[in-house]
Amino acid sequence: MSADERLLELLEQDPEAGLAALMERYGGAVRAAAARRLSNEEDVRECVNDVFAQFYFQRARFDAAKGSLKNWLCTLAARRAIDRARAGARRAADPLPETLPAAEGPDPDERLDVQNALARLPKEEAALLRMRAAGLTVRQIARALDEPYETVKKRQQRSLAKLRKLLLTGLVLALAALLAACGYLLLRYFGVLPGYGVNTRADAPFHTLAAPAEGENRMAALRIEDALWWQGGLVLDVRLEKGPDAADRVVTLPDGGEYTVLWQTSLVGDLTLRWGEQEEMYGTVVTDAARSTKDCLAMELVFTGLPAPEQGKGPVEAVLCCGGLEIPFTLAAAGEASPEEYAYALGELGGVLAIPSRSGQGAAVELYPLNGEAFSVEPWMVLSSFMDPAPGAVTLTGADGTVHEGTPAGFNPYGTSLYSRWEFGSLPAGEYTLSLPYLLVSAPLPETFVLPLPEGDGLVLEAPGGSLTAHVSRQPGRLAAAEPEPGAEAFYITFDAAPRREDLALAGVWLEAGTDGLPEPTANGPWSSCVTLPDESGAWAGLGLQVSPDVLKQGCRLAPGMQGRITWKWAWPVELTVHLP
Repeated sequence: MSADERLLELLEQDPEAGLAALMERYGGAVRAAAARRLSNEEDVRECVNDVFAQFYFQRARFDAAKGSLKNWLCTLAARRAIDRARAGARRAADPLPETLPAAEGPDPDERLDVQNALARLPKEEAALLRMRAAGLTVRQIARALDEPYETVKKRQQRSLAKLRKLLLTGLVLALAALLAACGYLLLRYFGVLPGYGVNTRADAPFHTLAAPAEGENRMAALRIEDALWWQGGLVLDVRLEKGPDAADRVVTLPDGGEYTVLWQTSLVGDLTLRWGEQEEMYGTVVTDAARSTKDCLAMELVFTGLPAPEQGKGPVEAVLCCGGLEIPFTLAAAGEASPEEYAYALGELGGVLAIPSRSGQGAAVELYPLNGEAFSVEPWMVLSSFMDPAPGAVTLTGADGTVHEGTPAGFNPYGTSLYSRWEFGSLPAGEYTLSLPYLLVSAPLPETFVLPLPEGDGLVLEAPGGSLTAHVSRQPGRLAAAEPEPGAEAFYITFDAAPRREDLALAGVWLEAGTDGLPEPTANGPWSSCVTLPDESGAWAGLGLQVSPDVLKQGCRLAPGMQGRITWKWAWPVELTVHLP
């Protein structure tokens, strides 16, 4: 059954849930179709509402053989928008009549008694919903009422729930009449911090670096350029520059060969963090090769499991230590903006928020993932920068129909960035349609996703989004084979996917190698290594494992570990109207 068929079936079984799902999936596309033809935001909102109302009451006319549900809805939106634009032009040209005709009463078959339901709500709740219906954001309402943002947001959610119960037919169209094309579906997101990401927790606001911090000695100069604390994790953007006493050194190996130890090796291994009452801790180092040189290492330091900064207690003080250097730095709570201030699309599995900008490189759009309940949207959004020979493009289409393809700017798929930036070169200011062909969504693998080797061939494993059948071989087949280590046993693992949705296709599986007897192989003892492998076209295709005979005897297996995830290519094209400054 296709996604559209599931939506239509849900509309019949549960009209409220079905209509909510329909609006989540296609609301962005319908709004974009209306906005291309209407300049007034209120007209756009009413047009979107009219389209979903018309479709619900006339859904029996939809014929899947003549086109997709998305195209049908967008065609309705275009026609409604054209009619509304023409009517607006006529109203502007015609003189006002001396007397106005009485307004027609609502059609009981096509309109819900929203006003009657509002009248039965407490006065304060009804007033809040009317302010939202007028287009005010939650932050604007909070300022107008002189009340905290969180208080207003929670009150609105409670009021919406009450309104649903009071409506005569219980359809979500009542909410559409009030809140079409505004940020209702995004209310579960707390705030956006441009240049950092979207925060999903009100009780854990972003903390960022108050000011750059640096120190130096004869071995190195270390500078903390940026920092972000978010939900227990701290990421430091650091530059390590070679000092006058630092030098590469050559080590002679037992077999007579030589190995060069780079100047930064020991320094990177000595990076630790002091955070509050905690002892010095080691983090993960992610090198940014694009910004590094032979005398300067650009990297991200990632520390996890940190206690949250106490709210209302002021800035957070911490210390980064490296090779005798101690560099204190300060984190402060960052001011987050409402997601409703930006263009976004949100569907069943997640979505994307877009912030256009301009720099010396020209026009750009920052893309921020909006995570769903079960899946996270990958920050790079599409595979064009990460293992796909035919990825599809991120594009901007101008009013004249010219299509401009974007390029990812300095994005490191192995890094920790919560968003990606796409550049489009020199473009004039104005309105454009941003298009993404699909989104990448991922989820952690369950602990039960364990593949024993070598006997796991043909094993069916359950994962978020579907099941995978593993194929284990000692021959690389179409996988890219690495040079084997002396005495190593090599395995090559591919998967056949059976997704539970027709709009999902397998894009990657990440696992860790270990044994039944040890939590993980040790550096000085038995060893194994597991890497993701492309095929001859460059696309992700499977996993390669090299393992010592000792590990194999102990019961080698692949398991989720700390980083195990499955990634799907979600065929949910996105279209958003953005305005380039």
